[in-house]
Amino acid sequence: MATQAEPTNGADTGANWRADGESNGKAPHLTFSMRWRLWRNRQIASPRFRSLIARLPLTRWIAQRKANQLFRLTAGFVYSQVLHACVKLDVFQRLEDQILSTDQLATFCQLSTPRMRLLLENAACLGLVLQPTRDIWMLDDAGAVIASDAGLRAMIRHHDALYRDLVDPVALWRSEMPETELRRYWAYVRGDAPSAVTAEQAAPYSLLMRESQAMFADCILASYDFGRHASLLDVGGGDGAFLSAVGRKHPNLQLALFDLPAVTERASKHLTEAGLMARSSVYAGDFSTDALPGSADCVTLLRILCDHDDDRVITILTNLHGHLAPNTRLLVAEAMADPSEGARLASGYFGVYFLAMGSGRCRSADEIMSLLRTAGFRETEALATTNPLIATLVTAIR
Repeated sequence: MATQAEPTNGADTGANWRADGESNGKAPHLTFSMRWRLWRNRQIASPRFRSLIARLPLTRWIAQRKANQLFRLTAGFVYSQVLHACVKLDVFQRLEDQILSTDQLATFCQLSTPRMRLLLENAACLGLVLQPTRDIWMLDDAGAVIASDAGLRAMIRHHDALYRDLVDPVALWRSEMPETELRRYWAYVRGDAPSAVTAEQAAPYSLLMRESQAMFADCILASYDFGRHASLLDVGGGDGAFLSAVGRKHPNLQLALFDLPAVTERASKHLTEAGLMARSSVYAGDFSTDALPGSADCVTLLRILCDHDDDRVITILTNLHGHLAPNTRLLVAEAMADPSEGARLASGYFGVYFLAMGSGRCRSADEIMSLLRTAGFRETEALATTNPLIATLVTAIR
């Protein structure tokens, strides 16, 4: 049971500090900002204070904004299910570049007209569709983006697995779930050797990563000039989606990809289809233990480190450091924890996703640079991207 701690050294903390988790039994020193926050929280918790703020013309907008934010958190699971239903019913693709009636969409989606109308009205509240006139529908901005991005739709559909893992969130946070669906899905994060992953196990997640790569690749290519390099090795490059994108933009760049044996056959196929195999090399192995080709002057780790815990990240980076040539530039790109709004949104989402996956975490750029230095890399630097929600870049020199 929580107990009320006395102010240390006789000082007035200006707040009732309740300490029940301190290992030494003492309340920590409260800074001015901490005391201000405690006082502020007491005011906000007061119904009388909230009522006053809501009535004053100069503060009413603040009260309304805070109330809306809290309601978004409370009702967010409903909004995500509206989005999920629209994606699974192909509503956005049906409306791409055209305007349809409620009856037409109901026929396409095999719903009754009243249920179709209700779903569309809810989607309109979320900025997904517009209703210019009664029972006539078209895409709003967010819906237009979803309709045009197969990878985004694939990720939304993929949330089926995450929803099932979150049916009992307390059990997940307490590590009371012996196995999760996401851990089964991402076969390489299980306890088995990554090289033991079969082609059948790798196919679903490889396809998802490929489909969700377009927006990520656009962000990286808009934020870093690969034209300064002669050759590029994409470690953990999957199906070769990013390598294809960078290869199309930089026709003189020599390309190479390294991934598990279960994946490299798919990569060779896609690079051949993209017309890039003549200047590409594909290598199979485990990037945490096996030798990597050291001839490229630029090496990328794209959405790789976030999948793994710190000890395995050090193993991966140390292995890379041992095989890359001196002065090779390493580029790490993934969603990272950061004070910006986009990065905070990404960090909040991926924190839970990786928890369900049973491996990895969303790190800050400083944490990644520290891991790189521990593995022997130098001249680490964080680089902003065009969209911190999608990725931040960290570079280092071998």
